[in-house]
Amino acid sequence: MPSIVQFFHPGLEHKYNFTNKENQHIRTWNICDHRRKFMVHDGQYIENNIKKNGKLLFWCEWEPPSIVERLSQYGKTFTKKEYPEYLHYPFLPPVDKIKEYQKSGYQNTDPFIFGNAFRYSNCKQAYYPSLKKLEKGSLILFGSRVNFRFAIDTVFVVNEFESYTVSLINKFENLGIFYQIVLKTFQNTKCNSSQGEKVLYTGATYDQKVNGMFSFVPSIKYEGEKIGFPRVIMPDKFYDEKFNKYHKYFSRWSRENGKITEKASRGIKITTHDVSIDEIRCFWEYLMEVISENYVLGVSFKNPEHKNITIKDEKAVLCSKKRNKQTCSGLPVRTCR
Repeated sequence: MPSIVQFFHPGLEHKYNFTNKENQHIRTWNICDHRRKFMVHDGQYIENNIKKNGKLLFWCEWEPPSIVERLSQYGKTFTKKEYPEYLHYPFLPPVDKIKEYQKSGYQNTDPFIFGNAFRYSNCKQAYYPSLKKLEKGSLILFGSRVNFRFAIDTVFVVNEFESYTVSLINKFENLGIFYQIVLKTFQNTKCNSSQGEKVLYTGATYDQKVNGMFSFVPSIKYEGEKIGFPRVIMPDKFYDEKFNKYHKYFSRWSRENGKITEKASRGIKITTHDVSIDEIRCFWEYLMEVISENYVLGVSFKNPEHKNITIKDEKAVLCSKKRNKQTCSGLPVRTCR
């Protein structure tokens, strides 16, 4: 049977940690614990049931480097922490530099929403074996607890899946950038040493749906205005006991002083028993309807381009000065997931 997974991953926001001679703020390739980025990038989106091309603003995980701008509205109209403080423009280092990162235990990006399909390959699979048994048509909601609410950044519908071991990932070499910066990077971390078999999931796309469903990221069209937006939370009525049809798929929560409070902030909630593919489709349609009220549905994003941006002694930049809470004190310093 297919499953519904509520998947908690870290929700704090990446800041920049280096300024180059051109006065560009840079977030270098992350070696610390995972965080989210609020990004602008080229992609395709669904609006009024029509697929369109354009630049989009969206939240996602992207652990390779990015050029960073501080949002001018932050601190004025944006006072709640669910809004972004920074806007990231993703890029990839030159190919020879990527090969260095592969040997040094830098962070991989999972889920990976760029390229011809979304992919999910390793996160939490060592700790939750049920994540290696998801069937076609399963629905994964990737998100974070922000202001005590589960905030969704990626809706992932499983299309294909294939088991692999980290020592035998070369069979995925045809996946290009994903193979180079996700699988090859993860292969050389201490985290993979005892985790055994994993499963690479490929998401359903708008052009290759599963039971009418496709994967998407809540986005807004970028029309020259650099405006941040919070990640998606379910409306309060979602938690109403009379509306028990869907909130059973979420982890424990309570209503305190009239406010909804999610109890969990990490791990997963998986619903496998007593859920059919048709029920999953109904829940997916509900999510799409709620999200489409304020957002477009980002269904694909171009792979970022290679840029030759020099960063002096990058490891020293990351680890020598504790200029902000994201600085690590060793190499590599991170939490296995």
